[in-house]
Amino acid sequence: MSPSTAPSQPLNEESLEAPFDFSFVNTTARIAIYDDLRSAPRVVEIPPAETGLFIENLASTIYNQARTSGGSIPYTVIREVSENFIHARFQEIIVSIMDNGNTIRFADQGPGIASKDKAQLPGFSSAVEPMKHYIRGVGSGLPIVKDYLDVSHGSITIEDNLNCGSVITISLEKELSPVVAAPAGAPSSLAAAPQPPSPAIPSAGDEAAYQMLPTEQPAGAMPVNPAAPYPAAAAPVNQPMPYYGAAYPQQNTYGQPAAYPAPAAYPYSTAPTHQRALGHTVIPHLSENARTVLRLLNNEGGPLRITDITEWTGIAPSSTYKILSQLEDQGLIARDLVNTKLRTLTDIGYQVAQALHD
Repeated sequence: MSPSTAPSQPLNEESLEAPFDFSFVNTTARIAIYDDLRSAPRVVEIPPAETGLFIENLASTIYNQARTSGGSIPYTVIREVSENFIHARFQEIIVSIMDNGNTIRFADQGPGIASKDKAQLPGFSSAVEPMKHYIRGVGSGLPIVKDYLDVSHGSITIEDNLNCGSVITISLEKELSPVVAAPAGAPSSLAAAPQPPSPAIPSAGDEAAYQMLPTEQPAGAMPVNPAAPYPAAAAPVNQPMPYYGAAYPQQNTYGQPAAYPAPAAYPYSTAPTHQRALGHTVIPHLSENARTVLRLLNNEGGPLRITDITEWTGIAPSSTYKILSQLEDQGLIARDLVNTKLRTLTDIGYQVAQALHD
């Protein structure tokens, strides 16, 4: 029986030196979703698959389940930690989603992480060549996660599992409504006056959440929905967009990669249609390579694969993947509904691409 088909065994120095087929994951990952800690969790299984597909299925399912529970941890952060399971050869993966989706715990029974502090610094890596077909393997994954959580009032902890392996827990604090201090001499009833709640990240189809409600509309402005009580602030020109994007719907095909249709509501526009005046399109902060990818998708007029984009732009595959992830998070591109390996422009992405041509 070959190592790739043998029953799952705890990894030790001898087994780590044995040949291993990194092209296929032959174990099942389990995701436990805790509605509360007083009842048993719901469990979703990710079946064996080709390594690239397995990682994508795992990360997409975790993201969708956490977002459905009310969490706001971005897909990119979840993907980086999910890829880290390759170092444990995907041994006994258990992912726990808690705290309404705002805390996610990734556990395995691999060799563990000996230097937990260095693992969170750029450049420290235990990746070997066969792994680098599926991950970058340059020691950037956990540092990216830590940097994002540090600036987002979140946290990451790395601990040893009970018998062997490691446990990585990422958590994002819930936003609290600010309290305004009362001015000198003001009645005490004003001391704790709460401000209007900040809008939650809308689910797909919740278009009202991104519509704006100015007190006085300028001439020629698009009509707005007066039912939106607390509008989301429009993104300033040439400023970095949020690290996370609009919510993706929960995947509806068991064990298959999540589809990423264009979000129904866009944070950069009050009128998400191609007819919107390009002179008013808000262009987010984009690198020159990201602008090149948007122009290419616009010129081709149809979905493209990563290999197509790499061949026609000359951008390295690893850089292309990173650019596409950022554009997805910004809501400018989406995955094709039928073939998730294809990317296409969303309505707002079309507008931004058109504006870049002008």
